[in-house]
Amino acid sequence: MNALLSTAPVARPVLASLMSWQEPLATRLRFRHALPGMVANRLLNVELGLYLLAELLPMAPPQALPDLLNGLGAAYKQRPIWSPRQHRALNRARALLAPYQNHVAWFRALDKYATLAPDLRVFSLNGNLRPEASSYVLRERLLLFSKALA
Repeated sequence: MNALLSTAPVARPVLASLMSWQEPLATRLRFRHALPGMVANRLLNVELGLYLLAELLPMAPPQALPDLLNGLGAAYKQRPIWSPRQHRALNRARALLAPYQNHVAWFRALDKYATLAPDLRVFSLNGNLRPEASSYVLRERLLLFSKALA
């Protein structure tokens, strides 16, 4: 093939590619619940972090996410042996949840998550799935999170 005729791949904006896993659910949440700005995206980011913790360190509190993402802390150092799939999920989460490697950012995000209406949240404030959440919403979100980290 002639190199002059081929086109170079176009780089996608970084932010758009990091948030594409959330669509179309983020848009549906935004309109269904009249959420302002990026609240739906932040909701899904926090829940992705809580999902990751539940998958990799089920006994760790929600506050342990920055340590998990940074590979530090007692919870990380005492982790069980992970499968290759779990290691890939962690590496993918490090890219998707990079701002939450900072403890302050993660704690603020958890505080804001706590202020959202309970019917929006699928996780309780201690990091467990809420039994009151509808089975449809739970399935939809858990499937989205597992695909995002695959």
